[in-house]
Amino acid sequence: MKNSHTMSRPATLADVAHLSDSLQSFGMNLRDWQHEIVRGGVHSRNELSRRLAEAPERCEGRFAGGDVADAYLAAYAEWLADGAGVARPDWTSDPSQVARDPWFATPLRGRLLATTPASFRQRNLFTVPEPVFRPAAGRPRVSPEQKREKARLRQKAYRQRIRVLVEEARKSASYRRASRF
Repeated sequence: MKNSHTMSRPATLADVAHLSDSLQSFGMNLRDWQHEIVRGGVHSRNELSRRLAEAPERCEGRFAGGDVADAYLAAYAEWLADGAGVARPDWTSDPSQVARDPWFATPLRGRLLATTPASFRQRNLFTVPEPVFRPAAGRPRVSPEQKREKARLRQKAYRQRIRVLVEEARKSASYRRASRF
């Protein structure tokens, strides 16, 4: 008989916060979310943005270390968005999402002070986050100006090809007329 209870991983950072009732469960839920991103096939920037967009409920006041969890979610979402080249979620700009006391992921404080990304340092967190988003290969992003210039050049080349064809047709028609006489 199959187990009717199926376990699902958090799909968004908001789910991570919602499912957490301690700093330890927060860490496990965050890890599950990271696995969901890596193994769940999140390869588009739009999908990553969707997974980051919803503001998580606050963990501070719900369990010890909740301020660290809140700060970590904001820092991680901001850092991932910056790395993926997408807009930072609005909720990450809340200035209250800062750990009350400095939090170090490992006892190697000197190394962490030197290598922690700014999104984490400014929230009083010292860690080296795990990059989980790997965009699928595709066309590189181009600016609207670059698109317009490329279209202009394409049109110019097209007009030149048409001019050549028209000129060849005129020459051919005039040759045929001249050869009839």
